[in-house]
Order: sequence, then structure tokens, then C-alpha cells
Amino acid sequence: MSINFKHLSKAGGRIMDRLSNPSAAAVKHSAKEQAKALPEFLRPDLPILDVSKRFKGPRQWQFLPGDRVVIMNGSCRGNIAHITRHDTATNGFLLDDNGPTKTVAVPKDFWAEGQTTHVVNIPVLLQKKDLRLVADIEDPAEPGKLKTVAVENITYKGQYYDENYKKMMPYRCVFGNPDLIIPWPKPEPAEDGNLTTDSEIAREQTFWVDSIVRGSIPDAAFETIRNPHSKFRRGKITPSDIKKLVAPKMPLTETKKAYLAEQKMLHERPKETLTEEDKVLIGNKVIQFLKEKESKNGTTISTQ
Repeated sequence: MSINFKHLSKAGGRIMDRLSNPSAAAVKHSAKEQAKALPEFLRPDLPILDVSKRFKGPRQWQFLPGDRVVIMNGSCRGNIAHITRHDTATNGFLLDDNGPTKTVAVPKDFWAEGQTTHVVNIPVLLQKKDLRLVADIEDPAEPGKLKTVAVENITYKGQYYDENYKKMMPYRCVFGNPDLIIPWPKPEPAEDGNLTTDSEIAREQTFWVDSIVRGSIPDAAFETIRNPHSKFRRGKITPSDIKKLVAPKMPLTETKKAYLAEQKMLHERPKETLTEEDKVLIGNKVIQFLKEKESKNGTTISTQ
């Protein structure tokens, strides 16, 4: 939830604009102070970047875990190592044992399994400019043999569906020689969890549409897939809408008040009930009426 103080004062608006669009010096100072607050074994070797400056995909990373790279700068210059992991906060790369490391003291609460000492060597983050991709290409001098070379620059041409990554991936080519394609490394297989469904079972069709008029989702299931409190949900009338749709209550006239009071009095008046004497009296009146009618028409009426 964003907080905006522009409606309170112009100074508050300036402060919010400054926080939402910090200067380069403010970002650098914030990263420096944030690094100071971390212990040495958790402190990143590269400055923490803003979210907008972090790499988003393989085109920007260029190297993925599993790639072989050669180190161009530092104490391990010339070593060939494998990339083990990306550090998304700094756009850095972590290498295997052939890469640079540093010695730090780790508290016992953060020890890894099998660790026996406080002092350990951890890998140092390297930037993309300090690495060059290593590939095996065919040696033009000796056909049929491969030679290991370091690729100076990488370019991309088209894309294809990679079965290993289960998504579209760009073709990684050598700059100046687009026909020389360097394949992406195969990721390490991930173990299936308890809730994982086999791909063959997931592709099996178990539902068929039998009507284009009736929805396939039961009404009771909509609460689990939609937010019932969303402001974008249609068909939900808010109290303000009801206030706009309902006309205001008009004052009653004296005649209307008198009529309502009379109806209320009649409704509250106790209802009369027939007693046994009343029932006998009504029966005698009916018999007398029928006898008078009999004497006029000459018919006989039974009083049983």
C-alpha cells in the first residue's frame, strides 16, 4: 500500500518524490549503510542494485549456472571455472572452487552440515565484465578435433523452445560468426516433491465441455479463485451506490399520519372469538330461517 502525503503539504510531496526517485548518490549511500549492517560472512562483495537495474533474463545474464567461464581479472586470472549460482541482488556470479574465495569467520548458528571450524572459505562474487564464456569449437587447422576458446562477445539470433528449461530461449551465438551457436548448459535436475504430478498424467484430458451456455466452474468455487472483496469485482453494490439509488424519505402529511394511526389501532385491536353460546345462537337463527323458507316452498328440512 503506497502512502502519499501530497494532500497534506508540499513538503511531504517533495519527500515522497525524493524517496520514489532517489539520486545515484542516495542509492550508493543506502547500499553502503545496508552493507555495514550485515556481518562479514553475509556482506556482498558487490553493491546491491536497484530493482530496475537487476538482470531479468538469460539475454542479460549471458551466462547461466553450468557454463564454463574464464576469469579475466583478479588473483585467479586465467582460471577456468563453472558458474554455480546467480546473485540477483547484485548481478554477480558465484563460481566453483576454481574461482576466487575469501576467508571469513562464521558463527556456529550458521554452520553448514559437516562444518567443523569457524573459519571457512566462501566464493567471491564476480561481475559479468570479469568473465568470458568458454566453448569447444572445431579446430579449422585439424578437422574433426575440438579446441577450447574464450568467446569475446556474445550475440543472440532468433529463439527456440528449450526442453530442459521448459520455455523459449534465444540462440546464443558468437559475435561476428552467427552460425556458430553455443548451446545453453543443461540445468541440474530438480527432485520432484510430494505434490508433483507426472507430465504424462498432467497432459491427459479429464474434462470435456458439454455446454457453451452453462459455466464449467461451480458457483461455490468462485470464492476460491476470485477475491470477493476486490474493487474491480462487478455486480457488488457498495453503501455509497445504495445511497445514490435509493430516494430520500419524504415527510408524511397530517392525513397520512392519521390514516397510519387508524390502521395501527385497528391492527392492535383484540380479535373477538366465538363462544359456545354464540355458536348455538347462530345455529338457531339458521334453523329458523330455513323453516320459514320451508313453509313458503313446501319442503321438509331435517334439523339433525
